[in-house]
Amino acid sequence: MKKTILFLLVCLPLWGVAAWHGYKEPKVQVKETVKVVSPEKVNAHVFLTKWQLTKMLKTFEEDAHPAETLKFKTVVKSDGNGWRISSTHLARGAEPYPIPEGKYFVIDSSYVDHVGDFKSCVEYADSYKNFHDYIVISAE
Repeated sequence: MKKTILFLLVCLPLWGVAAWHGYKEPKVQVKETVKVVSPEKVNAHVFLTKWQLTKMLKTFEEDAHPAETLKFKTVVKSDGNGWRISSTHLARGAEPYPIPEGKYFVIDSSYVDHVGDFKSCVEYADSYKNFHDYIVISAE
């Protein structure tokens, strides 16, 4: 009887551990889908010194047309009040950007003064900048 009790005390826990070790829980796989949604409009702010603006304007050549555009690359970081554009990256360099196509208008405060492509509208507005505060807008 002692041998039987001793046998049960030794073998029963070992058998239980072996059974528990052999038991496999079913694996549940969770499929996760991440979708990145870009906002339509993001308010951002940038602080530029006069020196940085001068440096950016010097990237245009002396004989540059008033309608020529440059594309500046920068870093945008989340700020406590919104988004902040890195001014140091913005002033480093630029690459030429193609002049937009389509129909544009040169307008004064009350009427349309000139209609044409982007380059001719900017040229017209620039030639009269001492007399009028013109705005060049797209027809689209």
